[in-house]
Amino acid sequence: MLLADAYLDRIDFLHYLPQTDCGACGAKTCQEFIEGLKQGDKKPVNCPELSESLYHAFDIALDADNILPKFPCITDPRPGPTGVVEINSPDDESPVLISGNHTHTQDILMTILSTTRSPFFLLFTNTNGNTVDMAVIYKTLTAEQIRKDVEASGILDRISGNDIIIPGLAADVGPELKQSTKWNVIVGPICAAELPLFLAARWLPPGV
Repeated sequence: MLLADAYLDRIDFLHYLPQTDCGACGAKTCQEFIEGLKQGDKKPVNCPELSESLYHAFDIALDADNILPKFPCITDPRPGPTGVVEINSPDDESPVLISGNHTHTQDILMTILSTTRSPFFLLFTNTNGNTVDMAVIYKTLTAEQIRKDVEASGILDRISGNDIIIPGLAADVGPELKQSTKWNVIVGPICAAELPLFLAARWLPPGV
């Protein structure tokens, strides 16, 4: 069975390392260190320059292939609910994540968010049930649709700022969305499993 692409190969591990190639971890380069992490020969703690807040995040991203649910590769829409989902009792300082309403997309995001006790707002915008990549192609994930759904949700009235995080695959809608709303539009990673790294300081391990 051909599985849907979770874009695990697009996780930019190198971005979260010091990239000094200092060799203190026992590897010649940071890239070699990443290969050691993937093979299990190295651990995040082996890098003396790596923040402790990244340890759990690296563990989740590195084990994503085992953590994430597997789905068959289909291009047909599978609409799930739209609107705001509150993760871990968010408050006015909690990040706002934006994604589409394909049921598989929702399952993947909820799985990743189960790896932290940190609070988030998660807004599933109406992409007519398309995955984010297909929604970009079919133009069902647009700046106007995101603006409409964010405003309808009233979510920005519940946070102290106007920051929203959109999927990396929807980066092209960011400038238009920012210009039309004056919101602080942050482009997140392409792969959902990179979110723990992208938001490492906020990605606290569960049960601690």
